[in-house]
Amino acid sequence: MSHHTLQKLMVRMLFDEAFVAAVHTAPDQMLANLDLTQAERAQLLAVDQRAWRYDALRRKRTLRTLVEEFKISTTIALAETRSLASLEQFFSSPFFHNAVQARGSLGLSFAEFLQDGCKQAIWSAPPLPDIIRLESALANCRRNLAHEGEYLVGELPATISDRTRVRLAPGFGVGGYQANIIATIQQVEQYLFEVSLMPAMALCDDAPRLPKLVEVEPKHKTWLLFSPGATGISLTEIDKATYLVLYEARRTVEIKNLLARAQSSGVNPRRAQEVLSEWLEAGGLMIVS
Repeated sequence: MSHHTLQKLMVRMLFDEAFVAAVHTAPDQMLANLDLTQAERAQLLAVDQRAWRYDALRRKRTLRTLVEEFKISTTIALAETRSLASLEQFFSSPFFHNAVQARGSLGLSFAEFLQDGCKQAIWSAPPLPDIIRLESALANCRRNLAHEGEYLVGELPATISDRTRVRLAPGFGVGGYQANIIATIQQVEQYLFEVSLMPAMALCDDAPRLPKLVEVEPKHKTWLLFSPGATGISLTEIDKATYLVLYEARRTVEIKNLLARAQSSGVNPRRAQEVLSEWLEAGGLMIVS
């Protein structure tokens, strides 16, 4: 309905001063594809432009929430540009506007913004694309866990056929990353812990700086399992065979197809069966009704 369109448009204008100016300068162009009545358009354009920027800290409060979820990525990015504006640009980007207008995930749209910045060479730190992928996977696991009740899960049957359908349980995930990614995360976390002891030290010339990150190793991989833990999503290193089997269960799949795909990726058939049984018993894989 048009009033929902108006609400989402107002959110976009509250965060993007340049968008406000564009709407007032060329309303026919900027509002052309939006389901608004003439009365709603007139009401929107009657608002004093200064009112949209009344809350000067709105962007920073929202950015703080996003940074908390992507703390490693954003720390590396800020260490490179030394510019907060490079991250605040998210609120003027298509990623932000599309997320609000389509009611998408703001956090995952922020990850897309960061990845696009790497492609555009705004950030060039070699580990950054993989770090963004990893933090995006963590964010996805948290969101899946929060919607756990939406999944149709059956009891573990006494016998399982090759037509039984399985998938990774909510909060679980797998990923393949550069071999040094854990060391990179530990470096950044150590730096963030140090500066958190006295935030005002950031004003000092001799304040701690993010050290040179470990060299990337694109030819070597680390296989990681994401799983729910007492304090959030935990990371555990797994072997490649386990990764390849669980990777096929990111979406609901029949067991016969899961095993066939894993074997076509080079997993020994007996080992694939072992991984399947182990993770069904451990709860990382679930039966889907």
